[in-house]
Amino acid sequence: MAEYKIRHETLYDYTEPVLLSHHLAHLLPRETLRQKWLSHNITVCPTSSVKEEHLDMFGNRVLSFSIEQNHVHFSVIAEGEVVVSPVERMQGPGPIWEDVAKRMENPETPEDFEALPYRFFSPLAVFDLSVKHYVELSFTPGRPLYEAVMDLVHRIFHEFRYAPCTTRVGTTVAEVLRERRGVCQDFAHLMVSGLRSFGIPSRYVSGYLLTYPAPGKIKKIGADATHAWVSVYIPPFGWVDVDPTNDLLVSDEHIILAWGRDFGDVSPLKGVIIGGGPHRVHVGVEVTAI
Repeated sequence: MAEYKIRHETLYDYTEPVLLSHHLAHLLPRETLRQKWLSHNITVCPTSSVKEEHLDMFGNRVLSFSIEQNHVHFSVIAEGEVVVSPVERMQGPGPIWEDVAKRMENPETPEDFEALPYRFFSPLAVFDLSVKHYVELSFTPGRPLYEAVMDLVHRIFHEFRYAPCTTRVGTTVAEVLRERRGVCQDFAHLMVSGLRSFGIPSRYVSGYLLTYPAPGKIKKIGADATHAWVSVYIPPFGWVDVDPTNDLLVSDEHIILAWGRDFGDVSPLKGVIIGGGPHRVHVGVEVTAI
């Protein structure tokens, strides 16, 4: 069991005053069987005039708020402490992927029905033949789903280059596949799209990852960012989380914020503003082991 302190700050500097703004934040962490939040707080500056919390269709906690005073600086800081338990591992090879795909055509259990929304394409995870052809090298006939998933994780890690600032939020999966580069968000979208092209439910997971400095270096405060990985439905075991960016099964160093069909469902912060003009944004995440 591991305990962490989290600080996630988002700062905006505008060249002209913002007259009015409305925001939606997926920064309220969800409780799961393997993680428990001991404390959590979100500070908004300027102070919001309207604020409310609700659950979205995926069970994530969402904070909506409005700022109704002129401002040229805007910040949202989320802080908290969380305890994360080790991840339970699958025993045995598990079902073959064709059986899972066929089962999802005629769901058998409440868990199957809950997984159905993650079986179909979504705005940022659209699959086409190029994606399916790439994934089918791992999904050979009669192969256990878990084995096929891990093979795909290995291939994405070794065949794609992690390259920040080379993609954008709207970069398509086909572009990522063609350029063979991107960031965790892109690799998660590629894997989610590929799995769904074979009828396998998969979720896009947003959260934090404990990182380590290079040998001989000191870890920079606030230098990290939010992380993204993939959760695959493997009945009857349940959901298995994998990280194609780092070529591994998710461990107790991954902290979950929210999950959905793709990034658009779980964007940490988005909104609409009146005014503002050109602006600069800074996002910093610090995960510290206690």
